[in-house]
Amino acid sequence: MTLIEIMVVILIIALASTAAVYGLGAVTQANLRSACMTINAASRGAYGRSIAEGTTVRLVFDLDADQSTMAFEEAHGRVTLTRTDDATRAQLEEGEDGTVVDPWAAAEARLSNTLHPTFGASPFSAIEGNRFRTRELPNGIRVVRVIVPHEPEPVEEGHAAIYFFPGGQTENAVVWVSDANDRVFSVEIHPLTGRGTVYDHAYEPEQLLDDGHGRQRSEVER
Repeated sequence: MTLIEIMVVILIIALASTAAVYGLGAVTQANLRSACMTINAASRGAYGRSIAEGTTVRLVFDLDADQSTMAFEEAHGRVTLTRTDDATRAQLEEGEDGTVVDPWAAAEARLSNTLHPTFGASPFSAIEGNRFRTRELPNGIRVVRVIVPHEPEPVEEGHAAIYFFPGGQTENAVVWVSDANDRVFSVEIHPLTGRGTVYDHAYEPEQLLDDGHGRQRSEVER
């Protein structure tokens, strides 16, 4: 082979490699955007369910799973949401999920065991039906951070939930999704509509809006 032929072969290989890299990047970006749209659709579904049924619905993310999932859960009856650093919660047993309180269950628990008060069992359970089945995000995409008003710090492990209340209001929340190369897209859920805005970067608000239930706005540290 002549020197020119070798240079041509090298050029072809370089162009093919570049095209493959850009193609893979485009696929990954498409998966990130698809994950954001899936979260947006799930939010709208939970929002619509809370209005139609007059119940409190929550969208639960599993941040520890190899393939991130979203599950729909619903509570029948009154539910009060407390921040994890709330003074009342701090006086109760550790180990409870603490983010939701069923007043009747809590009152019953306090009467039955006055020495060790508890919030009582969670009133939430899975919603039946194919429309509200547990959903997986696209392959290789994970939820890596969830920012919600009832948590003093962003949630980066375990489970995180966004709550949708009867009457058409929800929490102002932000969900980060990431690929294997740590590229991050974000979805912001708006409190009055349940709709999401997609950002092609790690969007971190200075503060989250009040959800209309009288809870204090929580600032998010940068």
